[in-house]
Amino acid sequence: MTQTETNRALIAKAYDGLAKGDPTHFTALFDENIEWRVMGSSAWSKHLKGLEAVERDLVGPLFARIDGPYLTTAELILADGDRVAVIAKGSAATVDGARYDNDYCFVFRLEDGKIVEVREYMDTILADAALGKG
Repeated sequence: MTQTETNRALIAKAYDGLAKGDPTHFTALFDENIEWRVMGSSAWSKHLKGLEAVERDLVGPLFARIDGPYLTTAELILADGDRVAVIAKGSAATVDGARYDNDYCFVFRLEDGKIVEVREYMDTILADAALGKG
C-alpha cells in the first residue's frame, strides 16, 4: 500500500467512527506535537500547537457547548502523499437547544500514521452564532 493509500485509509476509518459519534479512531491519530489551525477571523479561529493546547483550547470548549453526539460525515476524501483533504458535514445540538450543522473542509498532513497538521475551514459566522465566542 502506498503512503497515499495508507493515509487515506486512516482518515476514512476515523471518519467512519465520527459519523457514528465515536471519535476514538480520530483522536488516536493526533500526534503529540499536532498543529491545528481553524482558519478565518472568528472567535473560534485559532492556531494551536501541541495536543494539550488542542484539547484545552479547541476540543474542550467545543464539546462544552454540544449536547449529545457530534456527528461528522465525510462527503469526499482526497489524498496525495502525506496530505488528506476531507469535505465533511457536521451535525449536533447545542446545550442551548440550537442546531450546529456546519460544513467543513479539513486538510490533514500525516507523518508515520499520525496527524501532525490540520487546517480547518468552516462557516465561522455560523460557529460564532451557534456556539458563542469560544
